[in-house]
Amino acid sequence: MRPLTTAKATAVGLCALLLAGCAGEAPQDETPETEETPHGYVEGAEETAEPQSRLVLADADSGEVRLVDLITEEVTELDAVPGADGIAEDGRFAYLHSSGDRTTEVFDSGVWTVDHGDHKHYYRADTGPVGTLEGVTIATVVTDTVLTSAIDDAGTSLVLEREGLEEGTVTTSGDLVPEETTLALPFAGGLVTVGEDGTVQGLERDGESVQTLDESCADPRGAAVTRRGLIVGCAEGALHLSEEDDALEASVLPYPGSGRVDSFHHRPGSAVLAALSTDGDPWVLDLAASEWRALDLDDTVAVTAVGEGMPVLALDGAGTLHSFDPQNGEETAGVALVATIDAEHPPTLQVDTSRAYVNDAEAGLVHEIDYNDDLRTARTFEVDIAPHLMVETGR
Repeated sequence: MRPLTTAKATAVGLCALLLAGCAGEAPQDETPETEETPHGYVEGAEETAEPQSRLVLADADSGEVRLVDLITEEVTELDAVPGADGIAEDGRFAYLHSSGDRTTEVFDSGVWTVDHGDHKHYYRADTGPVGTLEGVTIATVVTDTVLTSAIDDAGTSLVLEREGLEEGTVTTSGDLVPEETTLALPFAGGLVTVGEDGTVQGLERDGESVQTLDESCADPRGAAVTRRGLIVGCAEGALHLSEEDDALEASVLPYPGSGRVDSFHHRPGSAVLAALSTDGDPWVLDLAASEWRALDLDDTVAVTAVGEGMPVLALDGAGTLHSFDPQNGEETAGVALVATIDAEHPPTLQVDTSRAYVNDAEAGLVHEIDYNDDLRTARTFEVDIAPHLMVETGR
């Protein structure tokens, strides 16, 4: 695969000449008017009318990586990642890690969505490798337009410059994060940090502390950004941070049973999240109600939430996909889907605004599911690898 390149685009200046008669000349006091940069313009990218979703898949045995374009159905081979055993994404970039040598390879999937609140922009660009992070195995990524927090499997974060990633390089943010900080997450135009002692602070982007919160967070693991604020998995519960009148507010939402949460699964931006507890129980976090709810499903291997008023999806150890009403926990649909579950690398569930995706490593397939139509299989993608690992980008 060729290295990532960023095309350069130059805005074309348009000069309107006012002609005085058929032989007249342009008035000397008129200056050319330059067209303003269009709203949402991204240099080197093509803006599209709809999301350009793609799947990044990896074979944990061979290390081979594939990119599946969900619009064109084209499958592209990316550089292999030997020893790959974990994957994360931030909406555009995929982070494939190898626990054996503790490295993470970053790939640009070439598609992403920019959410402006009342509207969104969708983009396509070149794909390719970005760079390598040494000594870390990235499990979760939280990002905004300036900074990206790459959180490793030990719950500590490395803050990267977003502009560097977009230009094809991996660049850390230098001394932005104070010492004795476990976690640093971009949020509300600043940073939220969790110290080694569990202290939660809000920082300006220059690193200056502006607020110390009353709530604490012991042993932070996993985080997610939603339309209702930032969520961090802590030993004592989920830490929910929101912004009110230019100040941060925090509350801890206790877990509904034994165990804790290390990661969250949801459609990007959704204020309903799902998680598997460390005891293997499927839980749903409803931020509108500020509470957790437990689902009644034994032997759950994967779970995710679609959004407010939308179903929660869960896959059990027999390979059956279930749909639940997140309000009352009632099962609304179920379908046998995956014949063989790989215990070491169980399937994952990825969801966007209309479809869910389930990787089936033993069969070499990815199932596209219409979760609004009784879990109907809409398409099946055949790939030439065992897709043990999967993320969706461009959503």
